[in-house]
Amino acid sequence: MKNKIYRLTLLAAAAAVLPMVSSCDDKHDDYVIPDSIPVAAPVVSVANGDVLSIDVDEITLTFDVPVALNSLVSITLNDNPLKAKVDAETRKVVTLEVDLAYATSYTLFVPGRAIAGIGHAAFADEITVNFTTKARPVIDTNYDASLINTNATESAKAVYNMLLEQNGKKVLSGASAGDGNNNKFADWVSSHAGKYPALACYDFLHHKRSGENWIDYTDISAATAQWNAGGLVSYMWHWNVPTDEDAYNNKDWNKYAFYCEDTNFDIANALTEGTWENKVILEDIDQVAGYLKQLQEAGVPVIWRPLHEAAGSHKYNNPWFWWGRGGVQATIDLWKLMYDRLVNHHGLNNLIWVWTAQWDAGYEAQMAEAYPGNEFVDIVGIDSYRNDGETDEQYAARVAESYAALNEMVGGKKMVAVSECGYMIDYGTTVAATPWAWFMVWNSNITDNPAEDGFGNSTAWIKSVFENENVINREDMPSFK
Repeated sequence: MKNKIYRLTLLAAAAAVLPMVSSCDDKHDDYVIPDSIPVAAPVVSVANGDVLSIDVDEITLTFDVPVALNSLVSITLNDNPLKAKVDAETRKVVTLEVDLAYATSYTLFVPGRAIAGIGHAAFADEITVNFTTKARPVIDTNYDASLINTNATESAKAVYNMLLEQNGKKVLSGASAGDGNNNKFADWVSSHAGKYPALACYDFLHHKRSGENWIDYTDISAATAQWNAGGLVSYMWHWNVPTDEDAYNNKDWNKYAFYCEDTNFDIANALTEGTWENKVILEDIDQVAGYLKQLQEAGVPVIWRPLHEAAGSHKYNNPWFWWGRGGVQATIDLWKLMYDRLVNHHGLNNLIWVWTAQWDAGYEAQMAEAYPGNEFVDIVGIDSYRNDGETDEQYAARVAESYAALNEMVGGKKMVAVSECGYMIDYGTTVAATPWAWFMVWNSNITDNPAEDGFGNSTAWIKSVFENENVINREDMPSFK
């Protein structure tokens, strides 16, 4: 969930310069003001009218004297202040962090009092440089024509074919159910959008407590209601595991967790036959298989998205969930084990397998290394949330960039979905340029402020996004019967 950062280096210095003092008495009346020596205009590495690749990570302004920054005056890019850093060795280098997007016009503005010569009673003249960035490359796709499971059910095939058919033309809407085995959030979205989400996603978060008073995953009525009404069904799994062996032996469900910081569960041991951790994951997969089997018997195909967000953040080397803590190969091995167990052992052929990639600009190689491979994945997804302080324009550009990165990772062979999002961009308007398969808005607290969800999606905006002519809602879905 992070912007691609480029460094714009200004060989410059800028600082408000105090008059120099030759001597001083108590009255401070003997200051000597130095001659005003002009600061020559810099050599700028980007000229007015240049068209840059977004891979450009450096722009330089080269001065002939040491300079410093005036902390009271901001250097801006499209009126947004840039973080500045002066090179400590030469005193002629200032580094500004910038965020460049495709097909965008930029104005770099260095105000006249932003840069001053060190030891000179003069500021550099203001600098304005206008440039643009190149358009996004044409997206090439050659999607796999069939699901990875050659024994997939006819209904699963029909759903996949429908997604292929609409891709690049329209995008499906979606909503998650959170930790409740119900359609409450999808109902809330529908009450304001006037349209029902085409896809509803449920979560096996509390699988160990299934059958207790408040939740029972053998009750598949919410999912079957969505399917029978013409919608698509998706499941994910915040996989709770015991914090230690005692919790497992004592069936202490209060000591189960999925965040790395909350459990010592070892994925390497879990992949080793004969360990108690291995027993845990096999038992859990078998338990979840039972619910998925019920859906298969009811004729419901499932868009299946386990082990989501495994890497956490490649940029900060920070996995959030236990299934990503053991390194990328361990997660891939767990993915393959789950596939084998569900498909080959339990005979589940109603699953469409979705891998959630973790994209950070500049870390595409790490993302690709973590990918199980096209032979083990039907569709790839990205979980996309707007950063604090990020403008709508910046967020939309980052969403588009993430699509290009995922499409490149799979060689154009797999459809790409916004498998989770908070604040929604106008997906219907952008679908031709970034052909997402679907978007799924994450559930949030909808009781405190009924006029918007917890991500800043006003009810008017929700209605606008869902009503776009290029968005497929449940009412627009073809029949799979």
